[in-house]
Amino acid sequence: MGAQVSRKVLGKILAAIRVGEVGLEELREEVGLPEQIFREACAILSANGVGLWGEESVTFERGDKMRAAILLCSVGEPIEDVSRILSWSEFEDMASTLLESVGYEVRRGVRLREPRCEIDVVAAKGDLALVIDCKHWKKTLGQSTLHHIVEAQINRAKALSTSNLSFIKRCNIFLPVILTLYSERHSIVEGVPVVPINLLSSFISEVRGYLDELNTIKLRR
Repeated sequence: MGAQVSRKVLGKILAAIRVGEVGLEELREEVGLPEQIFREACAILSANGVGLWGEESVTFERGDKMRAAILLCSVGEPIEDVSRILSWSEFEDMASTLLESVGYEVRRGVRLREPRCEIDVVAAKGDLALVIDCKHWKKTLGQSTLHHIVEAQINRAKALSTSNLSFIKRCNIFLPVILTLYSERHSIVEGVPVVPINLLSSFISEVRGYLDELNTIKLRR
């Protein structure tokens, strides 16, 4: 980053990002930054694919706030602090956008009756359904809590596999997935991948290659 552009500066702009076009001067006044520091921060965001920048305005699209959040985490801002700026919807938006861009049919907030539960994101493509729990954590979790979260997601995936929802009718492999805000790598807990959203694209492109190593629910149709 530029010498004067701190994580705090980027955090101020992150908090102000919203979908649509906004004048640069209006945005600068909203975040309360000196012009030079603001311009340097904007250049960093632009270089990292956040926003469509013009001479006098910037247009933010769906997913830009999450991209800025990932950038902020990557330069050392505590995940807990970044999470406070994000909403559940913004987190799920980023995941949905990435999945849709590679041909998945995506549903958010999928509700099941028996057992009664709700799944954050379900993404179906061919015979595979990714059953995703978006964890917008505001604190570091212990291993016992993580195992509890994983087990709950396995149960949701099992429930989904026996449902009659039309958009998953071709699916016979159901993979529970836990999606987190940021990490340098993803891990596997009880056969369930715990994937940081900054690595979601690579996970999607590679997952079929190691499905046999994961905790999948398989059906015979």
